[in-house]
Amino acid sequence: MHSISDAQNLALRYAQIVDDRDFEKMRGIISDDFKQQGPSWQCENASGFVEMLKFLEQTYSATLHMVGNQLGQWHEDHYEGETYSIASHIYEKDGQGRKLEMAIRYQERVEYIDGRYCYTRRDVNIVWSSDRTLNN
Repeated sequence: MHSISDAQNLALRYAQIVDDRDFEKMRGIISDDFKQQGPSWQCENASGFVEMLKFLEQTYSATLHMVGNQLGQWHEDHYEGETYSIASHIYEKDGQGRKLEMAIRYQERVEYIDGRYCYTRRDVNIVWSSDRTLNN
């Protein structure tokens, strides 16, 4: 029997993989045909998504994703739900440290495939963003 905690653990693992920048591990929690779309991008498979994540490493010196509210429901073999997250991205511009912060509502689908839970879809809806100078 599947539970909401299975989906919650997957969301926490997703955030950890991104923040650790160990992007190849993402393949362990997404399906081969994983899809994701956001405000200005779209990925059609796991390989494309893992490659896209490298942008984070090239652009930001650090990220931190705080996972919050999570609501959803299992429908026999798949889960449909929503996860809230605050994503902080640290970078430098003109010699000054900056933080880009986004409030995200992920719309997601999880399936139990070959003995593991994985995302088959996880769309990004940005509710708001803030880009400000870091105080040193």
